[in-house]
Amino acid sequence: MTFAVRRARQQTARLVLVLLAAGLVVLGVGATEALSVRLVGDGARQVAEHAEPGTRVTKVTALRAEDPDAQDRAVRAAITKAFAGTPIAVSRMAVSEISVGNPDAVQAIGGEGIADRGELVDGEWPRRSGEAAVLAAAAETRGWRIGDRIPLGPDASGGIVDVTVVGTWTAKDPADPTWAGDPAVGSGDSEGAAGPVLITADDMARLWTTPTITWTVQPTSLTADRLDGYRAGLARLVQLPAEVDADNSSNTAVEGALGDLLDRQTRAVAVARGMMAVPTAIIVALGAIAIAVILTALAGARREELRLIRARGAAATGVAAAAAGEATAATGIGAVLALVALLPAGVPGASTIVAAALTVLIAAGAAAFTAVRASAPAAVARSDAGRGIVLGLLLPALVVTALAGFALWQLFTRGGVVADDGTADPVASAAGAASLLALGLLVPALAVLVAAIAERVTRRGRGIMPVLPLRQIARRAGIAAVAILCLALAAGSATMAVGVGPLAAAVDHSAVRAALGLDVRASVGAQQAVPLTAAETAALPTVTVAAEVLSRDAEVGADTVAFVAVDPSAVALPAADRAALTAGSGGRLPVAITTALAQRLGAAQGTRFAITLRPEGARLEAEVSAIVPTIAGVGSGPGILADRTAATSMAEGLPANELWVATSDPSSVAATIRSRAKTPLRILTPAAVSDAPITGSSAILLALGSAAAALLGLLGFLSAVAADRSRRTEERTALRALGLSTVRQRSARFAEVTGIAIFGALGGVAAGLAVVAVVLPVMWGSGS
Repeated sequence: MTFAVRRARQQTARLVLVLLAAGLVVLGVGATEALSVRLVGDGARQVAEHAEPGTRVTKVTALRAEDPDAQDRAVRAAITKAFAGTPIAVSRMAVSEISVGNPDAVQAIGGEGIADRGELVDGEWPRRSGEAAVLAAAAETRGWRIGDRIPLGPDASGGIVDVTVVGTWTAKDPADPTWAGDPAVGSGDSEGAAGPVLITADDMARLWTTPTITWTVQPTSLTADRLDGYRAGLARLVQLPAEVDADNSSNTAVEGALGDLLDRQTRAVAVARGMMAVPTAIIVALGAIAIAVILTALAGARREELRLIRARGAAATGVAAAAAGEATAATGIGAVLALVALLPAGVPGASTIVAAALTVLIAAGAAAFTAVRASAPAAVARSDAGRGIVLGLLLPALVVTALAGFALWQLFTRGGVVADDGTADPVASAAGAASLLALGLLVPALAVLVAAIAERVTRRGRGIMPVLPLRQIARRAGIAAVAILCLALAAGSATMAVGVGPLAAAVDHSAVRAALGLDVRASVGAQQAVPLTAAETAALPTVTVAAEVLSRDAEVGADTVAFVAVDPSAVALPAADRAALTAGSGGRLPVAITTALAQRLGAAQGTRFAITLRPEGARLEAEVSAIVPTIAGVGSGPGILADRTAATSMAEGLPANELWVATSDPSSVAATIRSRAKTPLRILTPAAVSDAPITGSSAILLALGSAAAALLGLLGFLSAVAADRSRRTEERTALRALGLSTVRQRSARFAEVTGIAIFGALGGVAAGLAVVAVVLPVMWGSGS
């Protein structure tokens, strides 16, 4: 024990470097993982907060039963059972549309929490039967004032239920999902019925018209770790109608698009977690290389001592065990100190623990191998022979390249890192790191070849410079290759850290445009009209472009695909494709189709096929004029784009049911459109469809992890250069004997190290750019 401690004290500096490298690995992985939990969790909440209101809730609707209280208890109990303890908020609202279709049509509402979601303009909230509060916009339209009596409709006995206006109010947020998408809350009009007129439960019960009851179920903690719970609850909620309304006497149904939001969040979380594998793998790889280099130098410094121990009869296994124990102690202490430092950020996760254990195991293995190798008898071969160096470099590069190829195949086949079950596919997630490692391993092999060729060319001249540094790189490529590899991976990681931010922004911008077309997308039912015309919208402040769009489901053979007909100037298309959409002939509608649809149909430019628009059943004969990767408003899935003027001229009577708007203030324009809506309306803005709060966190994590990897790569480079210098004592003496001064030797060494650094840095930058340009976009799910 005393001997082992004395040996360790003699190499304190190198063992401290091993400890430091191990600590950096664990800190880098742990900090990335801890920050991932926080950023992804916050991102999931932000996506939920900004999502389109209809996707933030699920609804249970039913006609009011004879015993409303019993019905309410049964529905709430079934909802609670379905979500099994997952935090939710349930609100109930009753809506009665009275005399719909007549000029005096009224929408009466009642329920819990309505006063909390609104604010009084004048008067007070209804407190007793016979009182009502009217939305200010409806009161202004109908000329109602406080004190006026409003006849609502007949009661069960044939009399008239009327109420006195005691107040006017407005909704705090007409887009609040608990309003269940009621357009009157914003405009004061629901398909001709003025309202909402807030009345008491007693007056609602007196009405002869049976109201529709809506229970709005809203998750209250849509964080990354609760998504699976909500998805399971939503799946169980489908059984609610059979449980509470077995005979369907109340037409009970479950509605809503909460599942779409949960799918979006789940996919985005999987992408973020898959992207985190890139810096994690590179940090561990560079840490292992740096530790191996330091341990190799440590074994080299002890070469004479180790050979003496072996000569005195010590077994190789004993030498290996001692070295492994020393390395385990050093890396173990570094890992433990790093884990303790990470405790304030939370308990270290599985990735951090695995990285710590892997680092210790690699260090133990490297220490054992280098110690046994250093203890072997001196080799007869010249130290600068260099035979087989290129082959030795290419073999690991080819192995890693094969692994990277498999990971890339999986990535491109899936079109991203998300597996079929919604989680991150581990093989596809490894594509980024494996690609950078494979390209990084090719850099030193290429450097040796370049140095060998350059040395042959330059040795025809006179003098030892620059032949000497080139020969050192070409013939003593072992340690030089490690230095180049470390710097290449460091430069590649730094390049990814710089390039990932703009890439993430570009991917998100492309996804938003594919979902919206422009900046705001307002949609109504297929045979309804949008609240504002394009001309009215274009007159709004901040609006630069407004286009009315015909959006339908289209049947093409046995498939149902998306169909949009829009002014081509409002979508991003090449000029040739834009012109082709307006140049129809022979009674056929020129269309652009997505690559996905072209592959499904086996279509090419000029292919003709029939389209049937639903629900009208209008049939159009179409001809493919362009095949594009994505279509605005459709995305990359099967879809068709046509010119709206050409489409409506061939199928008359089809109203535009969407409005696309380019604006610098999407939220203001969305509020204006909502205030004019009289039918259920869906409004999408960039904030409502962007997954950037979640996937953008992966850009931060990748940048942070890549910066940590760059530090480890720099440490490995410096360690390799220092180790190489310490091994050249005999060489320096020989060169001095041949007349090469110390100054000239230093110049040659400086040129050698500079050449290694430049080649490693340039090769790493090129590798990083290749990964950023080709691999990372597909990992984000774009460009596949």
